[in-house]
Amino acid sequence: MSDPLGNTGQSTVRLSYEQLRDTLGRFAYFRHWTEDQIRECSVLARVVQYAPQQTIPLELPLPFAYLVLSGQCMMLQCLPLVRGTLRLASPAGDRDQSTPLPAMGPPAPDEQLETVRHLHDTFTAGEATSPPAGTLRHDPANATCFLTTPSQDAPIVHQFVDVGTLRCGAVFGLGERHQQRTIVARTRTQCLLLPRCWLFLKRQNVGNTWQRLRLYLDGAIPGRDELYRRYLRDQAWLDYRRRLLAGGTAKRRTGTTPADVPMMCRMLEPVCKGKRY
Repeated sequence: MSDPLGNTGQSTVRLSYEQLRDTLGRFAYFRHWTEDQIRECSVLARVVQYAPQQTIPLELPLPFAYLVLSGQCMMLQCLPLVRGTLRLASPAGDRDQSTPLPAMGPPAPDEQLETVRHLHDTFTAGEATSPPAGTLRHDPANATCFLTTPSQDAPIVHQFVDVGTLRCGAVFGLGERHQQRTIVARTRTQCLLLPRCWLFLKRQNVGNTWQRLRLYLDGAIPGRDELYRRYLRDQAWLDYRRRLLAGGTAKRRTGTTPADVPMMCRMLEPVCKGKRY
C-alpha cells in the first residue's frame, strides 16, 4: 500500500487505543470526542518523531494536521531578495509567465476520504491490500517540469526569517497560508498526525473548531509582506547602529603634546609606579 507520509524515513509509531486516549486527554480540542472516535483515530493517526533541524513536510500525498506532543518547532519564512539590494524578488522568480508549471496539488477531497476509508478497512481487517484505482497514483503528465535558464542579471538570495516557535499543544497543517514557509524541528519533536479530511468531518469538527483555528492562525501569524517590512526596518536599524558606532569610536586628533603636561605630574608618575603597599 502507498505510504501517505511519502516514505520520508522518520520514526513512525502507531499508538494503541489506551495510549491515544491518554494523549488526547491532555488537550482541550478532543474532550468532546467519544470512545468510538478515539478508537477510529487510533487506526488513522500516527506519531512521527523529527530530529533537530529536520524539516517537517507539509505537502504530503494525503494532507495531515499536526499536533505537537513534545519538543519545539520553528517557523521559517523565506524572503527571496535580489542580490546586492533589499528588494523583494517576484514570487514567480525567473519563471516564464507564458508557460506556467502545472500544479501538483493534493488529491480531491473525495479521493482523500477514499484513502482514509481504505486505511481504516486495511488495519481493521489486519491485511494490506492495494489502494483503490486512481488513489495517490503518480501521473507523469502532471509531473512535467519546464526548466528555464536563470537570469544572470538579478540572482536571487534567500533570506530566512524566524517567525516564531511552536510548542507542545500547537496545531498546524490545517490548510493555513504558508507561502514560502517551512516548519523545522528546533529540538527533538514528536507530532501526532491526523488525516485532515477525516478531522474536518462533522463528528470531529463540532462548531467548526478546526476552521476557526485555521482562521486564527492566518490572522495571528504575520504574512510574507509584513515580515518583509519588519526585515527592512531591522536592516535600517542595524545600518544606523553601525554608522553610529563607527562615528563614536573614530580617533580624534588633538593638539596636546607631552610638553603640555605639567612637570609635577610627569615627575610623580614613575614614583607612584615604584611604590608598593
